[in-house]
Amino acid sequence: MRMQQLAGKLPEERKKSFMQASAWQTARQQGLSWEEAAARDETILEAAAALTPYAAEVLKGMLRLFAAVPAEEERLIKELRRHTDLSGAECRIGIAELEEAGILFSARKVWGENLYFVPVDGFASWQRALFPSNAEPLAAEDRERLMNGVMRPYCRPFGRQLLAALSVLGRSGLAVTVNGTLPKKTVNKLLQALDIDESYLKSFALKGAYSDVYPLNAAFILEAASALGLIETLDGSMRWNEGMLSNWLNIGETERESQLMDWCLALLLPAGGMSAHLATALTALQAGEWFSKRRMNERLNEAKLLMSSGADSNEAGLELSWYGLLYSLGWLELVDYAHSDHTELFFRWKSTAPIKTASKQTYETHSSYAAVQPNGEIMVEPECPFWIRWELELLAERKSDELVAIYRVEAASISRALEHGRTHASIQHFLEQASGEESLPLAMLAMLEEWTSRACRTAFAEVALLRCDNEAMAAIVENHPTIAPLLTQKLGSCDFIVDKAQISAIRGMLQKAGYPARKAVQSDGQYEADSYPIFYMENEQALEPLLTGKHARTSPSYIYEAFSLQHFELNEQAARKKLQTMAELERVPVMWTKQLRAYHHSTRKELIEHALQWQTPVQLLMERELRSFVPERLEQQDDGWAVVGLLRDEPERLMIRLTPDMWEEMRLVIPGQGASI
Repeated sequence: MRMQQLAGKLPEERKKSFMQASAWQTARQQGLSWEEAAARDETILEAAAALTPYAAEVLKGMLRLFAAVPAEEERLIKELRRHTDLSGAECRIGIAELEEAGILFSARKVWGENLYFVPVDGFASWQRALFPSNAEPLAAEDRERLMNGVMRPYCRPFGRQLLAALSVLGRSGLAVTVNGTLPKKTVNKLLQALDIDESYLKSFALKGAYSDVYPLNAAFILEAASALGLIETLDGSMRWNEGMLSNWLNIGETERESQLMDWCLALLLPAGGMSAHLATALTALQAGEWFSKRRMNERLNEAKLLMSSGADSNEAGLELSWYGLLYSLGWLELVDYAHSDHTELFFRWKSTAPIKTASKQTYETHSSYAAVQPNGEIMVEPECPFWIRWELELLAERKSDELVAIYRVEAASISRALEHGRTHASIQHFLEQASGEESLPLAMLAMLEEWTSRACRTAFAEVALLRCDNEAMAAIVENHPTIAPLLTQKLGSCDFIVDKAQISAIRGMLQKAGYPARKAVQSDGQYEADSYPIFYMENEQALEPLLTGKHARTSPSYIYEAFSLQHFELNEQAARKKLQTMAELERVPVMWTKQLRAYHHSTRKELIEHALQWQTPVQLLMERELRSFVPERLEQQDDGWAVVGLLRDEPERLMIRLTPDMWEEMRLVIPGQGASI
């Protein structure tokens, strides 16, 4: 569940109460709300440093053991006790403190089981704060291997791939089949617009809502468009949300790619299991610097972030899939090195990669973003706004899309633009303004004049004919007061009736003669000319983006989330309520908790039994040294009893067996009131 979804479910009083926690003291002094504080790396870093020992240990343990996967309550406690020095009661105290600060949340499943989770879009920030990456750029000895490696081909940034896909939808039309899905022909065109390698997505075991229709990479791109609110479904029909699409086309590249990365991580981190640690660590690295996958894994192993509790055999494959996916989304550059029995993968974030806080990008209205050549080629600068690229995708063919994109205006692309409501004047004006108000080359103007004068001069229309058997009957119909208004047009010198079966043949003949007809078939007097919206307006001064208001709409889903928690009921500080059941601790004899004492073996056993019942630690004086001990189980023997548990101050976490004669004094520790971990 994401922060925005959580915020909509939580009452204002509870959100305000989060900020009273000591973790948010600095953020509170700055006047930040919980939503603001919990979404910023810098405030999360400050909050991490201010966590109590129990809360810090619980959060570190949970992130290390479960990554971004929600954890069932009992399993969470069990794994924390197994892999940390915390007792059960200390785990519950830490969980309660994290809940009270709005860092950890719990949701109740239908059958009553609690799931604990960190908001998925906060996971990366908390991991970076609690487990800082110490990965260093390539050392000198690695750079020679880098230079001898093979760089993988260029992939376009995800934003450009999404733009290309949206353009395909606009050009093909948003009509869906009776099943509510895009036609197969449109899906195939969609796939051709993408660089995303489907094999990497398959590693995450994602499930599509229409898996029999959409390949996974097509579903992925549609899910991105839907999640951003760019497309929506109304009464079973797909349509544009023009307000959201216009806003998206007008934001800067850094902000747009950051937005897409946030969405991508929120979808894939929970599906990635323990490999989410790698993905998050990668986002903390400096752009433009080369790193080694092998050394990255070494750093993660040092932080114990590649371990898993009951790990997947698919873990290594998922780690490689993160590199491959981030590469195919156009954010990473990869170099493969292979020599005899040694292979290595080197990587770096592109300078435009969205791994830092997005900055606002503005555009100058009169800047030149495109250079129009006499032969119809258009050279497009890297910083060209997307609302200009959107229009270029319609009226020209994209020939390449690397750092500098190259489009070519062709007869077919001009015909396509006219089909979607553009005119000779609007196309010329757009190209002039996109090139900084430069006049178009004469050769280009001539081609534009020729192509617009020929294309879309003819059109086919579906009509129903009322045929009369003679002129007398036709006159009766034509003069009838109620029938006559329904007669659209009488056949004359400009209109022709053709057999619908011959439309394709006639269309081909017109195309061959140089007069391509409209592709759309007229229906009810209208053409489908609005499937490719216009996001600019013309005036004598400039070409400007046409901004429309934002609309909050419900968008369809094309990929199911790995753990969809938004439909579950949120609990209110479940751990704190469970701690209230430990009120019995207040009724134990004061001498048991206040000071170390020597007890009879039977009393020692009674204290250990209480510690096991309440899952609390005890302090033991062993050979004149004070030790912290967490009992796990009692073992009854013929000649007495023994307790098995964890001595917390040992260098290694080893379970030991103690008999009551192995310590001199003891006391029961009430977590939060006695010794810390």
